[in-house]
Amino acid sequence: MHRKRRKQLTVRFLYRTVLFSNAFSIGLALFFIFGNAQEFMDSTQSSLLSVLSATSLITVILSIILISVEILLFFLKKKRINFPIVIITFLCLCINVFFSILSHFIILLSRS
Repeated sequence: MHRKRRKQLTVRFLYRTVLFSNAFSIGLALFFIFGNAQEFMDSTQSSLLSVLSATSLITVILSIILISVEILLFFLKKKRINFPIVIITFLCLCINVFFSILSHFIILLSRS
């Protein structure tokens, strides 16, 4: 009987978590941009930036962990690297590094 090849549970969980937190970060960034155009209160904007900063840092950490797990599985178990997962995770990593740097920069500018 043929068994379907199943991705390891940790890889699937991490991949879905990275995608969710990336979508959440993009949503927060859009909410910040639209809130800035509609002149939200300063405290609301700083709260949005703080949550965006935390979410993007968590996504960066999870993306690095997921890429390293894929590479470890390739070397230890001689499994084929799933390139779509690695490429999408790398894009999420780049997006969230940008969001993290930008949100920290805006927080720094707003405090002075």
